[in-house]
Amino acid sequence: MAIRKIISRSIGVDVIAAEDLAANSVTASEIQDGVITQAKLAFTPGGGGAYQGDNNSGARTGSTADIFRVHEQQLDTNVTIASTDNALAAGPLTVASSVTLTVSGNLTII
Repeated sequence: MAIRKIISRSIGVDVIAAEDLAANSVTASEIQDGVITQAKLAFTPGGGGAYQGDNNSGARTGSTADIFRVHEQQLDTNVTIASTDNALAAGPLTVASSVTLTVSGNLTII
């Protein structure tokens, strides 16, 4: 069987999954500008969440003028914070019924 070069138009939608790619096989320089949107990224640089300040937008990414990180007041999902991680939340904070917040290691409430 002859080997043929695979080109992008011959690859169907949802054919290549992240598990199919070798680690570091695609570099940032190989991705065309504008093809990946912030909404498609699993990790949001700057910590994610919503920010408010001079722009008062509640946007998911902030500028230096947006000095407040805002979040909901109720935890609705089970969360475990590893002893190797740091976390913070400004209160009041309510943990919903049948939801578990686990802190492995030390807990300091200020």
